[in-house]
Amino acid sequence: MSFFDKKECIYGPVTHSVGDFDPTVDGCYRNVVTLAFDVKPRMMMTVKIKSDNPVDVAVAREDHAAAGHKDQVTDAVLGPYSTEKFKSMGLFLGVYRGDHANVTVEVWLEKE
Repeated sequence: MSFFDKKECIYGPVTHSVGDFDPTVDGCYRNVVTLAFDVKPRMMMTVKIKSDNPVDVAVAREDHAAAGHKDQVTDAVLGPYSTEKFKSMGLFLGVYRGDHANVTVEVWLEKE
């Protein structure tokens, strides 16, 4: 990353498997994957999603409020969302029971 580049990658790109069969959990499927990120206050957070099957994506703030969401996406950029005064934010990836998706996630921060 360049010294003058304003984009600061805080996660990824990492591929996650969503919807795996797991008899040890209720419902026998891991339909929801949650990811938490440490962020800096007064920045803009952007999330890039690329999936082989449609997934539902939600971005949440540390006060449990939703920053944004998109349903049934395979290739999307969510945001930018202001981090306001928060030091952490989260991401939820979900599929219907029985469905499976390999999702690549990349998250970055930029100055407001």
